[in-house]
Amino acid sequence: MYIIGRFSKRFQKSFPEIVFLLNLYMKTTKFRGLTFTKPQEVTTLKEVLDLIKSDKWKDRISKCRTDLKHKDWLPCFTPTGVFTHRSLAGLQEYNGIICLDVDHVEDPEMLKRKASELSYVHAAFVTPSGKGLKVIVCTDATKENYKETEEMVAQKFLEDTGAARDNRCKDIARIQFVSHDPSLYYNPDSEILKSPQYENIDQSLEISKV
Repeated sequence: MYIIGRFSKRFQKSFPEIVFLLNLYMKTTKFRGLTFTKPQEVTTLKEVLDLIKSDKWKDRISKCRTDLKHKDWLPCFTPTGVFTHRSLAGLQEYNGIICLDVDHVEDPEMLKRKASELSYVHAAFVTPSGKGLKVIVCTDATKENYKETEEMVAQKFLEDTGAARDNRCKDIARIQFVSHDPSLYYNPDSEILKSPQYENIDQSLEISKV
C-alpha cells in the first residue's frame, strides 16, 4: 500500500490489477465487541464491507436504530490494520487507511452521495445509529505521520462536503462498529492520497526544476 501510494496517479492507472489486489487483501482486525481488547480474527477490509452491505447484522442494527444502547454489543473492527490488542502499542501493521467518523448528520444518504463523488473516498456507509457516516480513505501514510495525514484528510473532506468528522474519534487504534447499509458505497479504484510529507517533497522537486 505504501509503495503504490507514493507513485503518481499514472502508476495506479497503468497497473490497476495491482491496486485491485492491494484493496482486496487490505488487512483489518475484528473484535467480538466493545469490551474485548484481544482480536477475534484478522480479515480483510473488503470482507467487512461486504458483510455490512449484506443482511448479516440487519436485525441487530434495526434494534440500534430504536435504542442505541444495543450498539455496545455489536462486533467492531479496526479498519487501520492488524492489531495484537486494541491499543496503539498493539498495532502490528498499518495499512494507510484513514477512517472519518461523521456524527449528527441530518441526511446521511445525501452525505454519502456527496462522498461518492469524491475520487479519494474508498468507501462510505451509514452508522448503526442511522445518523452518521463512516468515510474510508486510502493514503500512503505511515504510523509516524498518521496524525498529520488524518487531519489533512479531515480538512479536505470538510472543504469538499461541509461535513466535519468527530474530533474525539480520530486515533489510529479507534475501533468502528459494524453496521447494515445495503447501499454502502465502495470504490476499489479510489485515489490514494499522499500524506503531507510526500506532498512537500513533490513541491520541493517542482521548485528545484524552476
